[in-house]
Amino acid sequence: MLFKDQKVTFAGVFVLESVGKILKDRPYGPRNFEKYDLYFPKKQTDKMPILLDLQGGGLVRGRKSSEKLSPMLRLTEQGIAITTMNYCLISEKDYAFPKQVAEVRAVLIDLKKHAQEWGLDLNRIYLTGESSGAQLAVLTAATVSAGVKLGYADGLEDDVGQVPTIQKVIASYGPYEFDQFKEEFQQAGIQPKYKESGEPNSFEGLALGGHQVTENPIGVSQGNPANYFTKEMPALFAMAGTADQVVPFQQSVEMVKRYEALTGKQAKTYWLTGGHHGIADFDNEQVDQMKIAFLKA
Repeated sequence: MLFKDQKVTFAGVFVLESVGKILKDRPYGPRNFEKYDLYFPKKQTDKMPILLDLQGGGLVRGRKSSEKLSPMLRLTEQGIAITTMNYCLISEKDYAFPKQVAEVRAVLIDLKKHAQEWGLDLNRIYLTGESSGAQLAVLTAATVSAGVKLGYADGLEDDVGQVPTIQKVIASYGPYEFDQFKEEFQQAGIQPKYKESGEPNSFEGLALGGHQVTENPIGVSQGNPANYFTKEMPALFAMAGTADQVVPFQQSVEMVKRYEALTGKQAKTYWLTGGHHGIADFDNEQVDQMKIAFLKA
């Protein structure tokens, strides 16, 4: 079965005792799905760091406050407020990418507007994402820090100049160069999990307007966050597994290489030998402690 046709259901996130107040379905745009949730830590300080989590799903599925939020929701134990949002999903009826980047900007601007009311620290704004969510997180941080307005959606307040400064990004096994999947899988000797990889009906093909990845170089370029890296790009923590059959491990490695070359900064990395795609191999105490150390550094 094609990746896009799989029937996947997501359970709701289990709310931990470390969570206090919850704001649900906060609108950030005019469309019904354009909403976000905000989880406050029970032990609040005057100004709390805020982390926006962007769920994965190949841009074709996913929703806010699903079970995928669980690893990041544990950071409420560290006094960090956690945000999760719905964003536009792509399909053969709506080739929406990179509209999602505009939606992320709109959420960050709304958080900024209410920072004083909600006790949020605008000097500690963090983004995180896994899989396609990682791509959105790095793309947003890169374009905003470069002053580039990537993506557009009607009715959003998403001016780049109004977005609060993003300080840190955690990116887990994201796709960054859509046209390199085939070559990188071959070099690694890995059989892709989805045979349609690179074709118009693959998730990366849908992100490129329903084209084969070799047919839309402009789309490939605009979806690659490394093309926007400047010295203003925030700190980066990237992780991926070497046995990933969905997104080549080398995608993260090459993104980090370009990050370090273009920003002059050293990224934090965690390359898991034998690690696969998805939360399971990265949902543990060791990874939690690495995230905490990165955010608190």
